[in-house]
Amino acid sequence: MKPLSLDLRERIVAAYEAGGVSLAAVGRRFSVSGKVVSKLVRQKKELGTLAPQVHKRGRKPAITGEKKKALLRHLQEHPDATVVERIEALKLDCVEKTAWQTLRAMGWRFKKSPHARPSKTGPT
Repeated sequence: MKPLSLDLRERIVAAYEAGGVSLAAVGRRFSVSGKVVSKLVRQKKELGTLAPQVHKRGRKPAITGEKKKALLRHLQEHPDATVVERIEALKLDCVEKTAWQTLRAMGWRFKKSPHARPSKTGPT
C-alpha cells in the first residue's frame, strides 16, 4: 500500500486543527479512517513532520559495531574458548544461541576435534 501524499497529509491535519470536528468526521471527509487522522496529528506533534516514516521490522542484531570487532579479536586471540567464555569475557548482553548465530554469520564454524583415540573394536 502506498503512503498518502504529503499534500493530503497536510490537508488532513489542517482540517483537524481548524477545530470543531472529530477525528472520524475529518477521516470521512478525506476517505481515511479516524485512526489515520489521529496518527498524523500525533506524528506532527511528536516528530514535527508529516513525511512518511520508514518502519524497520524484525529483530535488531544483538552484537554489532564495537562488540562485533571485539568478538573478532577474541576469536583470533583465543581460538579454543567456548561461546560462554566469550560472552563472559566480552560482557555481551545476549544468550548463548545469539552468540552462536552471530559467529556463524561472521563465517566461523566449530567442529569437534578428531583427536580422539580410535575405537578398539573398529567402526560400527
